[in-house]
Amino acid sequence: MTIPQARLRSLRTHDDGINAWRVADVAPPPQLAGLILGYGDYTERTGGFTTRRELPHAGGVLIVNFAAPLAIVGGDGREIVLQAGEAFVAGAHLRPALSRSGGMQAGMHVFLPLSSLRRLLGLPMHELADRVVPLDALLGADARRLGDALAGARTAGERINRIDAALTARFAATSPLGAAERHGLALLRGRPDLDIAEVARRVGWSRKHLAGRVRDAVGVGPRSWRRLIRFERLTARLAGDPAPDWAGLAHDMGYCDQPHLNREFREMTGMTPSAFLARSLPDGGGLIEG
Repeated sequence: MTIPQARLRSLRTHDDGINAWRVADVAPPPQLAGLILGYGDYTERTGGFTTRRELPHAGGVLIVNFAAPLAIVGGDGREIVLQAGEAFVAGAHLRPALSRSGGMQAGMHVFLPLSSLRRLLGLPMHELADRVVPLDALLGADARRLGDALAGARTAGERINRIDAALTARFAATSPLGAAERHGLALLRGRPDLDIAEVARRVGWSRKHLAGRVRDAVGVGPRSWRRLIRFERLTARLAGDPAPDWAGLAHDMGYCDQPHLNREFREMTGMTPSAFLARSLPDGGGLIEG
């Protein structure tokens, strides 16, 4: 069974004789639209490096490993190691993480909002901030059944059907965020022109209460979450522009000026923007750790 063409958004491949990867970007099924953003079904062989630097992000992460052991170091410096059939989750990161593999890798990456990850886990997201955690440490036997089912699938299409079913069942058994939380998060993401006090007023909460609810839903406070959203947008722009106009980019992304962009970039990544561009792999392959 292959991936249905109606669900396949893109297929990225790269092979330079040393490093090779294939990533299928798969849309969510109708019943999960709005709950997850999609899947990345991937295989890779890396001969030129073993470690990637994973950048801070404003989204949730759920990855199931199908191949050789994979080591992940969270932003807090703690390392976990995943065997084939095991999964991990990651909350919002304000610091970079690291992933290490011995060469051949394969897995399924579920892209989802932090609020959806909170719903899946039944866990306040501030408990996962700057952390990577094995899924079975949080969900026990349910996580092991999911990993075994995906690892035992014979094709990408079969894997997708199985994870569709598992996530649909899990969401059906859990409660969504309240309407006020959803409204507050939508304003913080979609209306950067509103200051946080105004967002709180529009939701009908105090600023302190807004901060607590946002921290529960996404793991960090409103100001930090907006910084992460802006940083994600910045790195997405850089991925398609190897020679950016830094001053213009700073203005477009909502930074005060280019020094503000540079300073925040260093805080988020531990490197300069130019070093980031120099260490970025082609075709969406990530960032080589120096």
